[in-house]
Amino acid sequence: MPERYDVVVIGSGLGGLTAAALLAQAGKRTLLIERNTSVGGAASTYKIGDLVVEGALHQTSDPRDPRDPKHATLSRLGILDAVEWIPTPALYEVRGGPVGAPLCVPARLDGVRTALAARFPQAKAGIASVLDTMTAIAAAPDRAPAAHDTSLAKVFAQHLGDCEAAKCALAANLACYHDDPGTLSWQFFAAAQGACFANGPCFINGGSQRLSNTLRRIIQKAGGKVALRRALQAIKLGDDGRPRVIVHTRDGEDAIEVETEIVVGNAAPAVIAQALPAPARERLLAAVADRKPSTSVFSATIGLSRAPAEFGLTSYATVILPDWLKTFGDYARGRDALARDVLPALSMINYSAIDSGLGGPPYPIAITGLDRLENWAGLDRERFIVRRTQVLDWIIAAVDKTFPGFADAVVARSLNTATSMSSYLNAPQGAVYGFAPTPGARGGAVTPIPGLYLASAYSGGGGFTGAIVGGAAAADAILNGAARASAS
Repeated sequence: MPERYDVVVIGSGLGGLTAAALLAQAGKRTLLIERNTSVGGAASTYKIGDLVVEGALHQTSDPRDPRDPKHATLSRLGILDAVEWIPTPALYEVRGGPVGAPLCVPARLDGVRTALAARFPQAKAGIASVLDTMTAIAAAPDRAPAAHDTSLAKVFAQHLGDCEAAKCALAANLACYHDDPGTLSWQFFAAAQGACFANGPCFINGGSQRLSNTLRRIIQKAGGKVALRRALQAIKLGDDGRPRVIVHTRDGEDAIEVETEIVVGNAAPAVIAQALPAPARERLLAAVADRKPSTSVFSATIGLSRAPAEFGLTSYATVILPDWLKTFGDYARGRDALARDVLPALSMINYSAIDSGLGGPPYPIAITGLDRLENWAGLDRERFIVRRTQVLDWIIAAVDKTFPGFADAVVARSLNTATSMSSYLNAPQGAVYGFAPTPGARGGAVTPIPGLYLASAYSGGGGFTGAIVGGAAAADAILNGAARASAS
C-alpha cells in the first residue's frame, strides 16, 4: 500500500521549506520531496575547492524587527534565534554612471535622507517625498491598493524630475528586484527597499544554507519527512478534481506513489502544471497566463588571496554603474548587455567586510548582474565554456579598473549564468524572482485546482522575504481551510 500523507510539498526552496515546517509543526503528516541532493534551492551555500560560494543571500531586511514581513513567520517557527543575523553597515555604495564619485547609501532611513540630500540638494524635496511614501508603503504593504499601483520610473520622474543621479542612487540595486524601472511595480519596490531602510539589512552568519538546514530540522523534528533526489512525475487527481496520488522517482528508478489530498508546489507553476492531467494543467496555466517570468541574473564568485580592504574594497555592498548607463531608464538595457559584449551594472558583495562566517583566504566576493537565457543562446558546450571564461575576464577587469590590484589577487573564480539558474532551480527562462513584479500584479497561494497551493516566489514575490511570506501564506490557507471544515 502507498504511504499516505496529509500534505506533500514539491521543492525545498525557502517557500517550500517554510510551508512544510509550519504544516508539520501544526500536526500535519508532511512529506517534502526535492530533486537535488540538498535542501534550499537558491538559498544554498557550498564550496568549490576552498572557495565558499553563497548561492543567493547578499542582504535581506532584518527579520528581528517586528515590522519586517518575515518576523511573524520566523517567530512562529522559533528561527529568529536559531541563526545569527549580522547587520550590514550600509545598504550599498554606488559609483559610476550618472552618480559618478562613490556615494554611500546608509542602512537606515534618517541616514539615507541626509546622505542623498547632501549629494543632490536640487532634488532634496523630491527625495524626502519619495522616502516618506516608501516608508508608508513598507509599514503597511497589504493596504496599498493594486489598482493605484504604477511603475517605479513614473514615481521617480514625478518626484525627482531629471535628476538621473538621484534616481540611480535610490535604486542602484534594481537588479535585486527586476530588470526595468519602467515596468517595476512601485509598491513592490517601495515595500522591499523601504523595509531595508526601516529595519536595516542583514546577512546570516555562515550563509543561507544555515537557514535552509534549520527549516529542514524543524520539519523532521515535528515528524515530517524530507526526501532528496526525488523528481516529480505526476499528480493524479480524483473524481472531485483534488490530488489523490503523487508519483515521483529517485534517480530515475521505479516510480514511487504516495497518497495525499493536499499538494504544495514550491516549483514554478509551469513545472507543476506539466505533472497534472490535461484539463487541470490548462486551468493552472490559464490562471497565470498574464504573468511574465522575472528577470534572470549571472552570479560570479571570486576568491581573493588578499583581504579586499588592501586595494580599497571596504564596503560590504558596492554597485558599479557602467559608462553606457546615462539615465535611470538605461537600466533596462542591462538584460541584454552581455549579448552586446558589455557588462550591466555590477553588484558586488564583500563578505569580508562583516563577520559573515564565510572565511578566507580565499576571501569570497560575489558579483551579480542582469542576464537572460538569450545571452547564451546557440552555444554548444565548448563555445559556452569559452564565453563564460570571457565574461569572467570582463567582470574581473571591470572591478580591477575601479579597485586596482583586484585582478592580481584572484585565485579562484566561478560563474553561474542564466542557464545555470534555469537548470538548477528548474526555473523557466532562468527566472530567479518568480513572476515579474509589474504594477498591479498580485500573487497568491490558492490555485484553480482544489487542494493545490503555491508556496514560492511565484506566490509571495521574489527574494528571501517573498519566498518565506509565500510559504507561510500556503500553510495558513491550508490550516485555515481545515479549521473551517472542522467548524462546519
